[in-house]
Amino acid sequence: MKKHIERLRGMHDSLPENYQQQRWLIDRSSAFLVQAGYAPVDPPILEHSELFQSSFGQELWQNLYTFRLHHRDLCLRPEFTASICRLYLDHYQQQPLPLRFQYAGPVFRYEAPGRGRYRQHTQLGVELFGGHTVSADAEILQLACDALNEMHINSYRLELGHIGVVSGFINRLQLDDHAARLLLSLMEQISRSDEGERIAQARLETLYPANRPGGNEMSSTSMGTKSGGDAQLLVSLLSSISVTFGSDDARHEVVERFLWKMERSEQRRRILDALEFLRALHAISGSPPEVFGALRDLLERYELDPKPLTELEQLVAVVEQSAVTSQQIVLNLALGRGVSYYTGLVFEIHALDGDGFDTQLCGGGRYDNLLRTVGGTRDVNACGFAFGVERLLPFIPKSDPPPLSKTQALVIPVNIQNMPYALSVARVAREAGLRIEVDVTEHGVGAALKLATKKGTHWALIVGENEQQTNRVTLHDLVTGEELIHDIQSLANQISGKEQPL
Repeated sequence: MKKHIERLRGMHDSLPENYQQQRWLIDRSSAFLVQAGYAPVDPPILEHSELFQSSFGQELWQNLYTFRLHHRDLCLRPEFTASICRLYLDHYQQQPLPLRFQYAGPVFRYEAPGRGRYRQHTQLGVELFGGHTVSADAEILQLACDALNEMHINSYRLELGHIGVVSGFINRLQLDDHAARLLLSLMEQISRSDEGERIAQARLETLYPANRPGGNEMSSTSMGTKSGGDAQLLVSLLSSISVTFGSDDARHEVVERFLWKMERSEQRRRILDALEFLRALHAISGSPPEVFGALRDLLERYELDPKPLTELEQLVAVVEQSAVTSQQIVLNLALGRGVSYYTGLVFEIHALDGDGFDTQLCGGGRYDNLLRTVGGTRDVNACGFAFGVERLLPFIPKSDPPPLSKTQALVIPVNIQNMPYALSVARVAREAGLRIEVDVTEHGVGAALKLATKKGTHWALIVGENEQQTNRVTLHDLVTGEELIHDIQSLANQISGKEQPL
C-alpha cells in the first residue's frame, strides 16, 4: 500500500470558508488602499537569492527557502519589500515621485511553526517611494491604523521605535560590519522579553567569547585596531625578548593572530556597551507623553542626536488624530523588527486574541538605503508596512465577512441523453446570476434529489425529453416538495424571489 503523502509541516490548507473570508478581507483592504492612491502590483514569488541578502543577515538567512537550479541561486520570497524595490527599479525609475504600491500574496520562511505562525503565510501591505520623511511616515502610520479601523479592529497596541537612535550609538562605537549586524539582529530578541535578552547574551558569548576564564575584559586603552603600527610594535616587542619563529611567515601569522584576538576582544567590549544601552532604552519604553521626558534624558546622557525622538513626537500627534489613544501607543526605541534594512521609523501593531495571547498584526518602517543596496544608482526615501492576513482574520467581527456562498440549484438530467440540454440550462441560469451545479453522477433523479437535500441546495431543475422539446424545466422545491414547470428565462426571478433557507 502506497504511503500517504502528508501536508508539509508549517503549511496549511485554505478550505472554502476560510478562503472566501481571506479573499473578502484582501479585496476590502485593497479597495480601501486604492482610495489612498496605492496601485496593486504582483511581483513573482521566485526571485534571485541575492535580492534578499541585504535584508536578512546570516542569522536569518538559514530560515529562507533558497536553492540552486541551473547554476542560479534562487529564493522563494520571504517578504515583499525587496521585490517591490526591484519592481520599481525595473519599471518606474523614470517616473516622478512619490509612487505608491500595494500588494497581497504568499511569503515563505522556514521558521518553527507556532501559534499564528506558518512557513507559508499571506502578506498584505504597501510601499511608498519618495516624499518627505516625516510626512510619508505619518501617512503610512495613519493608513495602517485606518485600515484596521476599516476592518472594525479597534483594540490594539501601536509600538513605535526609531532605528536612528541605536544606529547613531553603533556608529559611534566603530563596530566592524559583522558586529554591527549582530547587534541589530539581537535588538528584536532584547525588545521582546527577559528571555530574549538572555538568548542575545548567550549568542554574544558564543561569537565573542571572553579571552580567558573569568571573563575579565582588557581595557580599551590597552587595545587598538588592527593597524600597521600595532604590528610593528608587537614585532619589536617579540624581537626584544628573543622569541624565535623559524621563518618570517610564522612570525607574521603569530602577530596577525594576536592582533585579531585583541580586536575581537575590543569588539566584544563595544557590543557589551551597546547591549547595556539597548537595555536602558527598553527599560524606559512606555506610553506618551510621559515617556518622552525619560527618553530625552537618556539620549542627552549618551550625547545622542534627539532628532529621532522629535520625529516620533510628531508622528504620535498624527496617529492620535486617527482615533488611536495615547494608551494604545508604546514607545520602544529598542524595537528592531528583525531585518537589517530599516533606517528610521519602525513600528508594529499588536492585539490580544480571544485566549489572551499577544499577536502581531502588522509591521513596517522606513528603509531609505534599500533601493541602492538592491542595484539602484541612488538612495530613495521609502517606507511601508505589511499585515499578516491569517493573523488578521480571527480579529474580524464574525458578522462582517459574508457567509460561504451555497449552490442555489442542481440541474438534474433524467438520463445521459439529456446532459447537453442540462448544461445549456445551467449556462443560461448562471448568466442570470444564479449559482448552479449540474448532476454528473448518472445515479438517477431520486438519488440526485437526496444528494441535493443533503448538501443544503434549495432547488432542483429536472430536465428530460419533454422539458427539452418545450425549452422548459421542472422546478422542484426541495423544502416544500412543490414542483412547477418554468421556461428557462423566468428561472432566475422564480428562484431569487422565493428562495428561503432550509
